[in-house]
Amino acid sequence: MFNLLIQALTLLSGLVVNFVIPGLYGLEAYGAFIKANVLVFLFQKLLDIINEQLIASVEAEYILVTSLFMAVLIFLLFSAMNLIDSIGNPLLLGVMLLSSACLLSLFGLRLQRWIVGYLMIFLCVFFSALLISYQKILPLNIVDVLILTNLLPCLFAIAVLVCHGARLPMGKRLLSTCKNVVVLLPRMVSITLVFNLFTNILPFILSKSLPVRDLGLFRVIVSIIQSATSLFPINVRAVFVAFVSGSQRQEQYKIIMSTALLYFALAGLTGYAAGWLFPQYSAYLAMLPCLPVLYWSVVTERYLVACGLHRKVIVVNLIIAPLAVAGMILFVHGLKQAELFYAIGFSAYLLFLHVMCQPGIRLSVVFWVALLSPIAVIMKDISLIWGVLYMGSLTIIAAGVLRLRLADLRTLRF
Repeated sequence: MFNLLIQALTLLSGLVVNFVIPGLYGLEAYGAFIKANVLVFLFQKLLDIINEQLIASVEAEYILVTSLFMAVLIFLLFSAMNLIDSIGNPLLLGVMLLSSACLLSLFGLRLQRWIVGYLMIFLCVFFSALLISYQKILPLNIVDVLILTNLLPCLFAIAVLVCHGARLPMGKRLLSTCKNVVVLLPRMVSITLVFNLFTNILPFILSKSLPVRDLGLFRVIVSIIQSATSLFPINVRAVFVAFVSGSQRQEQYKIIMSTALLYFALAGLTGYAAGWLFPQYSAYLAMLPCLPVLYWSVVTERYLVACGLHRKVIVVNLIIAPLAVAGMILFVHGLKQAELFYAIGFSAYLLFLHVMCQPGIRLSVVFWVALLSPIAVIMKDISLIWGVLYMGSLTIIAAGVLRLRLADLRTLRF
């Protein structure tokens, strides 16, 4: 019950930040904010992604201190770059890094009810800050709203963590923790290269060429796709924790993959129905076919890391990342190209993970899911029916090929 509530609140938190702000302030102002602070999100997401690997490599009680140490290293790097050229608001990055570390530690210690409290405070502060700004009680801009929204829940989280198991390693353990961070950091950065490229570096490159309105629109479109990890009823971090500690890891992986395929196929069909009813919003649904591909990539990556296959995941990232960087620089110069490149990038990542690591899903199924996704994105300009057919085929695969049954859902333990 708590996991479902956490996932609902996480989804709501992402939606209100990524859609209420551009809706209230306008795409022009939102695009200008993204353009000025795109590297803030790059560094924050870098910490958010690499820190998740700590769940598999650090004792739960020391996750807070270890992730904060990671945050300090990232903040120092950001500050050094900021001295050369202004690349974003340091205070905004600081509170976002703190928020990421606190939330990860809450998940690591499995403090579900306190995670619910954290997310509820987050939402309350966010809407209160927007109301204060709208009523002109205080002149709060987007940066001010986000600083308050992240800072106040962090103060609550730190108090909870100190009282419920978070510990400071002492003596030799402290030195060992610091050494582990230095050793683990390159590995964790390597494991998350592809996700950082497409979620952060691509918007950064686009910020140099796209008009601010198109940049804001692309950020909103990508936010819809990235919400896949929150849209699914089971939180990805809870899935990762279960993979790390579970005894029936492979069976759980197959069930969660088939369930997710059916779920996102139905979500995609619902989205296309909404786009048909409200055509003025169809531009925001441009990359719906990426939903199942992105989620399959996330879960497969976490599963392989939990199985100890770090080197294979790193090899896949090191193959895809240079090709992606070259493609970004040479071919991505507009909004349509960025949408297609995003779709192709995650499809390639999913394919390489399965071809090189063979986690257990039939390769013919993976090829169908991954290869038809960018084709559906391309064909959207002709007709949305191609996207509908793609999502319809995924429902058939989930039920007929992967043989998802209701009894399987009862065996999930996340």
